[in-house]
Amino acid sequence: MPTQPELVNLADRGRSNPSIDPAFFPNTPAWYFWSGSPLAGDPGSAWGVHFDNGGAYWNYRSFAYLLRLVRAGQ
Repeated sequence: MPTQPELVNLADRGRSNPSIDPAFFPNTPAWYFWSGSPLAGDPGSAWGVHFDNGGAYWNYRSFAYLLRLVRAGQ
């Protein structure tokens, strides 16, 4: 799972609804995606990115949101 900065870097702030390049990430919904970054001081929360606008927000881990898995290298 990407860290919060890695996930933010996937966002294309020049686009909206979704704020991601559809050539590289087709069919990405304009919705919230979890990152692997916990919210400091709150083990029940973590950071994610909402791809309607590309903003980073924290949320409660109990919420059912989407994941975008990534890998390093080729």
